[in-house]
Amino acid sequence: MDSHLSRRNFVGGALVAGAGIVAGTALSACSGSTGGNKDTTGIKWDKEADIVIVGGGAAGLWAAVKAYDNAFSTIVLEKEPEATAGGDVRCCGGYLLLAATDPDVLLSTGSFGEANEDLVYDIDEYGTEAIDWLVENKYMEWLDGVEYNVIDGTGPAIYEGLLQAAKDCDAEILFETPGYSLITKDGKEVIGVVAGPEDARINVKAKYAVILATGSYAMNEELMANMHLMGMEYFSVGAPYLTGDGLIMAGELGAKLSKLSKGYEIMYLVSKAASKEMGTGIFCVPPDNNSVVIVNQDGNRFIDEYTSFTHNKGSLSLFDFVGDMSTCRSDNAGFVNNKMFEIVDQATFDSCTLGNVHAGCSWANLMPEEAGGYLWSQDNQAELDRGWIIKGDTLADIAGAIGVDPAKLEATVEKYNADCAAGHDDFGRSADKMQPLGDGPYYAIELSLSVIYSIGGLTTDEFGRTLSWRDEPIPRLYSAGNIGQVVTYLQPIGVNGCWGQAAVAVEGITELEPWDSDLA
Repeated sequence: MDSHLSRRNFVGGALVAGAGIVAGTALSACSGSTGGNKDTTGIKWDKEADIVIVGGGAAGLWAAVKAYDNAFSTIVLEKEPEATAGGDVRCCGGYLLLAATDPDVLLSTGSFGEANEDLVYDIDEYGTEAIDWLVENKYMEWLDGVEYNVIDGTGPAIYEGLLQAAKDCDAEILFETPGYSLITKDGKEVIGVVAGPEDARINVKAKYAVILATGSYAMNEELMANMHLMGMEYFSVGAPYLTGDGLIMAGELGAKLSKLSKGYEIMYLVSKAASKEMGTGIFCVPPDNNSVVIVNQDGNRFIDEYTSFTHNKGSLSLFDFVGDMSTCRSDNAGFVNNKMFEIVDQATFDSCTLGNVHAGCSWANLMPEEAGGYLWSQDNQAELDRGWIIKGDTLADIAGAIGVDPAKLEATVEKYNADCAAGHDDFGRSADKMQPLGDGPYYAIELSLSVIYSIGGLTTDEFGRTLSWRDEPIPRLYSAGNIGQVVTYLQPIGVNGCWGQAAVAVEGITELEPWDSDLA
């Protein structure tokens, strides 16, 4: 812990004796500092620390490391069991790209010019320094030695390194202890967190501040429907514990939500039956031999089957909707492609895995089977036996099994095969990706949309403070990470961006005095 990284005396610099000695500034006044007060709440505190961090993923664990550099003690409240903790950082592909926090991008198209310039440059600087420090101190290493690309061991290795770093920095990490609600003093200052399961709640005192770092809300179907995907079925491929707890806790205090436009990140299509059974999205990656069609409930193709869905912010035909003011209440209104089916022939079934074997960035791919992981078989037989794949001797048979008009499906395949011969596709599929469907039997998989995480949510200022709908800081409440990426509308700022946000939040907390004068 001895690397000196920046002019701001970042992690590993000389520790200042006594936490939070910087006080009496305009910042502390704005943040609700009430020097001279005593704890008159009458609350029975079960635990206490200088900073209480809710969420033990990328932002939360790095906040604990950064807090240590400033002589703050920390408690990290983590919802997941220790065996699977880490949130979405554990499900990521291991990319630590400087492009994710490129200030020029974040100041322009990434935020439509609305980003705070100082904040953007701080996040970029701090995020890069975090990468360098973790690598230099051997908490992780680059794949094949190539810097600023992929970490060896991908997401799980990043998480394990972060966890060890936080432990080395004396963070107290309470697993299976979700944050439930924020405790306030006089209805204003946030002074602690009610945490733990319903039958074993504890009160955790935060002497200086609380940092919310609970990640995305992709597993909260109500939030996703209300803010993004009303009426559309989807499956999350990220950590199943990410249900928006921090958003809900802060929302009870009037926190402002923002940057929700396109605030969710989609990935490949998934098997609907497999995902329902396993409780997490199971990818269906298009087969390697380029012989496949995807049709909707009417038996029609509607998309280039090899379109990249990953982080796609365009207007995909998945979201096509029919219905105007005169017809929107009729049975004919709704998503045009409400149901989707992948159809392949016998040769494809025999030669290509149809599932997630070669995919990544998902809970199922990166977790062991006992923790909910699942890898599709190479020969597709296990999935056929489980009913995730449907078989029919003829196209008419498979159409009947999936509820599609046989004549329409036969006509669709006939046209697709003719387009393969002509080397042209109405949906823009390149000629080198077009191989005709051959003889049966035929196989079908019902598909659904997948979401890997969300990136919008809480609104944070340039000091890391969480804002109310009046754009005023909620005293002593900070936030970082995917709970509300603070500079972008259209792109995630990546793991290193979350680290940058965490550093900004902790730096802001150094300007505070403890809310209870007995703690000074």
